[in-house]
Amino acid sequence: MSAASLLAAWLTLASPPADPPSPAPATAANTAPRDVYSLDDAAFVAQARRDLATLRQGTEGLRRLREEAFRSKALYQRGKDAPYTPDEKQLLVSTWAAFFDCFVSTEVVRQRYWDFLKVPALTQPKKHAWGFLLTHAALASELAQGMAFADLTGGQAQLEVLLDEPGPEYGLPARAFSRFKEKVVHVGTSTQLFTGDGYRATLHPVLAKAGVMNEPGVPALFQTMRQDSKAARARLLKRGPVLFAKAAADLTQDTTARAVFPVQKTVAEWMGDTRVHRSGRPLISREQVLALLPRMVPGDVMVARQNWFLSNIGLPGFWPHAELYVGTAQELSQTFDADPAVKAWVSTLPGRPETFTGHLAKAFPAKWAEYTGKDAHGDPLRIIESISEGVSFTGVEHGMHVDYLGVLRPRLSQVDKARAILRAFTFQGRPYDFNFDFFSDQSLVCTELVWKSYAPSKDMKGLDIPLVSVAGRRTLPANEIVRVFDAEYGQPGRQFDFVAFLDGREGSGDAVEANAESFRYTYRRMKWDIAQE
Repeated sequence: MSAASLLAAWLTLASPPADPPSPAPATAANTAPRDVYSLDDAAFVAQARRDLATLRQGTEGLRRLREEAFRSKALYQRGKDAPYTPDEKQLLVSTWAAFFDCFVSTEVVRQRYWDFLKVPALTQPKKHAWGFLLTHAALASELAQGMAFADLTGGQAQLEVLLDEPGPEYGLPARAFSRFKEKVVHVGTSTQLFTGDGYRATLHPVLAKAGVMNEPGVPALFQTMRQDSKAARARLLKRGPVLFAKAAADLTQDTTARAVFPVQKTVAEWMGDTRVHRSGRPLISREQVLALLPRMVPGDVMVARQNWFLSNIGLPGFWPHAELYVGTAQELSQTFDADPAVKAWVSTLPGRPETFTGHLAKAFPAKWAEYTGKDAHGDPLRIIESISEGVSFTGVEHGMHVDYLGVLRPRLSQVDKARAILRAFTFQGRPYDFNFDFFSDQSLVCTELVWKSYAPSKDMKGLDIPLVSVAGRRTLPANEIVRVFDAEYGQPGRQFDFVAFLDGREGSGDAVEANAESFRYTYRRMKWDIAQE
């Protein structure tokens, strides 16, 4: 088939729905261009590089979770006469939820670059090449890993009922699993795989000429795309007689070929308003952040969310990030240095320092020098958080100028809070833990930093936040911190007091301050549900 024929085949599949939704009214959030290809070349490539990292994380998560599921093959294929235990149910649901999360994050990238065929390869080779690479690599992974997962679970009534149940805390809507199985082998997306594979061969010179193949990570992704495509094609060929029996009817009657479930119909509009077009414009205003600072004290725990930053892929839940607020050096001194209990504890430390901040400055001179500096925006550093660059000191522009922000105050003594901050200083500089391994201190994920800083010990009451199993691995999604707050709310022995909640609103492009009652249930919001008020 010629390149022109392949283009025609893909464009046929890419036809928009017969009845497209009415355009949304213009707001502050949606007046920007709704197309990643409208960016200039430099901005487009910068976004494509970020999406490449997201795609690699999502596709690697799909592969690992599929392998994890197959290691428990007997559990997945158990007959209905042997009911699952609670622990087995938890393993099955958490693995499916993590798989769902990785699948959606991959599909988000696929939809963002879907229209690459409308960008001519001859006049805009770089955008065309990047768009094809990201779109087709995402599709190949979705089909290869998705069909394998669907085959593993096929025909198991007990399992399908379990996985189809809604799980708000995991971000699972009702019937997610059955709809996933229906769509992962959809004739439209399957045909896209075959036509895309043919087009890949003709496009390779364009990829090379545009310099895309020289980008870090691209050759590896290209190789993975070929492997995933081969695996998906093998499964599709086995399914051929059944899958394509109604091909003509599907292609003429079904308008969902563009979107692979589980990304919802509204995502077609959502993707146009991605973080690309809101870069530097979070829903929470800088003024709201600055107004919140006087109400905060060192030791506060924050949970944060940015809608278009696909962080912690594979850890399901609305809240993807947690941070420790330490305040400025002056605030730290005012909070702890004159406190009698803190002074008594500090006097027992090596060198018998007189003050808590004096101990930090002497024990961690390089870290203290960094902490007492300013960020790129000229703001004092006030936060310790684990980000992709590692455990870092950050300012409010990075840590709080986001889309959703919740602030909780541990109901602990000043000494316990000082101990937690001391531990956090110890962890600062360590790399981010992309494996989410809570049993190693060599690298830390965001919630792990908060959890280990406040972990109870013989001389510290700390915070008792149980780890949970996600796909068989003990970890702590940020959602769990909010779930604990909700479970203990109003009880005398609660571990947190509510400080503030700034709730983003995509529809109006801003955020409002909400109360504790509203914040309590945010952990049950759908992670991928963007139709929030």
